[in-house]
Amino acid sequence: MADSKKILIVDDNEDVVTTYRVVLERMGYEVGVARDGKECLEKIESDRPDMVLLDVLLPGLSGNEVCRLIKETARTSDIPVVAITASVAADTREKMSEVGADAFLLKPIEVSDLNRVVKKFLGS
Repeated sequence: MADSKKILIVDDNEDVVTTYRVVLERMGYEVGVARDGKECLEKIESDRPDMVLLDVLLPGLSGNEVCRLIKETARTSDIPVVAITASVAADTREKMSEVGADAFLLKPIEVSDLNRVVKKFLGS
């Protein structure tokens, strides 16, 4: 059931976080928030989310580095990481793919795209 699934939003933009949170909570998911890469890694350890929505451009640790650390750690490597970026540059997606991102969403995210990617990894 969706209400038992936790999604961690990692973004330093308050408006983006609020929008994602509202949509995901309406879908029945529990939502956590991290404002930077370090906080993301701490919350993954303490809260063990079922999915991470990860902004590529973060203060401190980059989204690339955070994704690499999630995917190379045995106890967290199975957590789906969806990279979120405003960049349409092919090398942005390529770099995130190289470090293990499971999917990509382009900002601004359409609600239908967010819904689709969440259901793809977490079911209905």
